[in-house]
Order: sequence, then C-alpha cells, then structure tokens
Amino acid sequence: MNHVRTKLTIAAVLVFLVYFGNPAFALVLGMTLSLALNRLPIADGSRYGKYLLQTAIVLLGFKLNTDQLLDISGTYTLPIAAYVCLTACAGLVLGKLLRTENETNALIASGTAICGGTTIATLSPIIGARAEQTGAALCIVFLLNAVALLTFPTIGRWLDLSQEQFGVWAALAIHDTSSVVATAQLYGDQAAEIATTIKIGRTLWLIPLIIAASLYLGAQQSKIRIPNFVFAFLAASLLGSWLELSSAVVVSVGQISSALLVMALFFVGTEITRETLKNLRLTSVVQGIALWLLVIPGVLLGVLSWVG
Repeated sequence: MNHVRTKLTIAAVLVFLVYFGNPAFALVLGMTLSLALNRLPIADGSRYGKYLLQTAIVLLGFKLNTDQLLDISGTYTLPIAAYVCLTACAGLVLGKLLRTENETNALIASGTAICGGTTIATLSPIIGARAEQTGAALCIVFLLNAVALLTFPTIGRWLDLSQEQFGVWAALAIHDTSSVVATAQLYGDQAAEIATTIKIGRTLWLIPLIIAASLYLGAQQSKIRIPNFVFAFLAASLLGSWLELSSAVVVSVGQISSALLVMALFFVGTEITRETLKNLRLTSVVQGIALWLLVIPGVLLGVLSWVG
C-alpha cells in the first residue's frame, strides 16, 4: 500500500512539475527531497532520469533539419576542438598545482572539457579510479550544473545575448548534456537547438579521449562507449528532414521534449545525497570550481567576439 502511495505521490509531483515547466525548479526540488530524507527517494531514479533525458534530446533532433545540423556542426568544429583541448590541459595543470589525486584530477579535467558525468563514468574504469573518487567528481560536476541552470539564463538576459550566442555559451561552458539542454531551453527554443547540436559535437570527443587513455595505460581492450542517444539524435534529424514535418507536429514534439526534460531533471536531482556531499575533498572542489570559473568568462568572451 505504501509503495502504491509513493508512486502516486511521485506521479502527482511530476504532473505539477510538467505543468510548471521549469527544469531548474525540478532539479532543485529533487535535490532538496533527497537531502531532506537523507536517502534516495526513488530507487531507480538515475535510470529513469537517463532515459527521459535521452528521449528528450532525440525528440529535439526532429526539430533540426539536416542542413541546419551540418551548418552548425561545421561552423563550430574548430571552436569545440580548441575548447576541449585547452580546458583539459588547464584542468590537469590546475590539479597538479593543487595536488589533487591523479585519478580525480583526470576525471574533473576531462569531465569539464567534454561531457561531465558521461565522461567521468566512461573514463573511471579505464584509469582505475576508486568509487569515492568517481563519486566525488560526479558530485562536483552535478553541483556546478545546478548553479549553471539557475544562473546562466539570468546572465544571458543581462548581457542581452542572442539565441545563438547563448546556445554556444551554454553548450561549451556547462558540463552535462542534461543541464546544457535544460539551461538553453529556458532561454529559448533556438538556443536549445543550437546548444544540443554543439554539445553532441563535444560528446564525440570521448572517442579520442578513450583511445588516448587506453593506449597510455595499456588498456587496449577498453571499449569506446559513445552514448546511443547521440546516434539516435542524428537519425532523428535526418528522418525529420526527410518527412518534412508540419509546424504543428514540430511544436508538439518540442512540448513533449520539454516535458520529458523537466521530469528527467527531477530524477537527476534525487541522486544527490548527504553521503555524496560528505565524500568531497577540498582540493577536488577547489579544482572543479576554479577550472569552471576560468571556462565561463573565457568562453563568454569568445562568444561575444566571434558569434554574431
């Protein structure tokens, strides 16, 4: 009976969040619930959040035609490469200066440079990171994602950034795909489409990262794990272009994607517990925050100078 009541309560919360329509509020509510209860309020919250997020991103692909996708990807290939390489190098140097543990240093630097939690989870077994090191890196990235979700739209409006400028800034300066898409969605549909495409380009840098790490550590048998939703997003874009969807269908797809994104962010928020916060080390926190504080104005300056 209690189990049924819990499911009904969660369903009611999700309906309210979708109606309210703010992914930042959903994220904070999930995190607050987890911290207040001092346990994971939803046993499979991580799995639900992942699938909802990936479905939301794939649906966004239907709103982008192939020409748009190729144009955005081609325009920002070099900036993405420059960002990834410079951020990774800066992060590793910063970690050495702060004497962060080697594994944690690598996880934070690569996670900030490429794809946040996806990068950390993929790289962790290759470099032999301990569970607490992986958990600490994931927690730092998650908390910074939450800060971005709550602050970036306000900063963007204060600076009067265009949809394209904000989309590029969010795609490069925010760690995880979920927070990139959610933050850009708060700013506008066009910003979300641009940010999603550029973020997919960042995610593909997992391939050279894993190859390099595997060869360096002699772990040639490690698998390259690019999330399947990346390819599904590309396929959705191709299919949407071929079908020439009507504007009414595109609007409906966008609304469904936004609703799924809100629900996904709630489940993501429930994954932060008091235990994960206790495992954080000062040097890791300082490295993650300091690196991000270098990234934010650096990318913003580049966007203001280069993106019209």
